[in-house]
Amino acid sequence: MLGMGVPAQASAIAPETNLAMPAASATVPTSSSYTVQSGDTLGLIAARQGVSLNTVLTLNGLGMSSIIYPGQSIKIAGAPSAPAPAPAAYAAPAPTTPAPAIPAPTNAAADSSVSTLSLASSTVTRIPTNSVNATILSSAKAQLGAVQDCTVLGEQALRAAGISGVGDESPESLMRFATPVADPQPGDFIYYADGGMGFAHNAIYIGGGMAIHSGWTGNQTTTFSVNVGSGPSYYRVNA
Repeated sequence: MLGMGVPAQASAIAPETNLAMPAASATVPTSSSYTVQSGDTLGLIAARQGVSLNTVLTLNGLGMSSIIYPGQSIKIAGAPSAPAPAPAAYAAPAPTTPAPAIPAPTNAAADSSVSTLSLASSTVTRIPTNSVNATILSSAKAQLGAVQDCTVLGEQALRAAGISGVGDESPESLMRFATPVADPQPGDFIYYADGGMGFAHNAIYIGGGMAIHSGWTGNQTTTFSVNVGSGPSYYRVNA
């Protein structure tokens, strides 16, 4: 569950809200942007660059609960940025080489509910559109842009798939509805013992090394790499 304002860390840095910041000097910034370093906060960046924290927030379309990351470019001068729009659903990049043809199942003529999912590196096993994985993936995509905790993402997806017994879950307890797998497919749950902020996190795999995360960058629901924190463990929801 990411997105909470915390002290600066290597994986995510939030603006300071409770620390006394040095007064911004009248120095004119030597550059219109600044690259975030590990340990930076928006407050420290503003003070060191001689601009106010409000100026940095306005220029970058950020709020007091926003999180920044090492390597991110932060405006310190120029025209303000518009607030970031809700992210669109992730589209996996096209294969660099033609994907091999998939043999049709023996009952293909009678089965009209089968679809094909492709990743950047290979073609994935066909997943019926009425499967639990497909329903979970559809629910996760429908939640993109929502401001919510990471567990809400999994709870709503489980309910959409008709899984009973879902309550107010934690990242750990969500996995009781699933089984560990070594061949991740779109719609699988992802569990992180440490999501990068010192506590557990969950997400939903969408393929191509990407996942839908909630509680991210100000509790947003958005697409991001699966490779965060302690690393992903994949779980398939029990049908």
